Amino acid sequence: MERAAPRCRKDPRVEDLAEAMKTLSDPTRIRVLCFLRGGEACVCDIEQHLGISQQLTSHHLHVMRDAGFLRMRKDGTRSLYAIDVEFLKRVCGVFEEYVDWRKVAVGAQQVKAC
Repeated sequence: MERAAPRCRKDPRVEDLAEAMKTLSDPTRIRVLCFLRGGEACVCDIEQHLGISQQLTSHHLHVMRDAGFLRMRKDGTRSLYAIDVEFLKRVCGVFEEYVDWRKVAVGAQQVKAC
């Protein structure tokens, strides 16, 4: 079985993946992603759904936007947030490439995908 370790050691995308995972290490941010799967929403809708303060909601949205997970657009005085699907695809692609459970060696054998 060919080992991926030497390649991932030199791949700068691994550092980017680690940063993305740090961003999602807070459960509230995963809840934001789950909520925004239904489409864009304003801060007040996200705040109400999460049951946290506007200040804390804005903090999480800012962190997620800076990391690339979210995009924001203005609609009058409202800020509308949505998932940046292309960024999410890239992050998930790198994760799957290096951490695909179907390619994990167990003992001397490789796990076979269904």
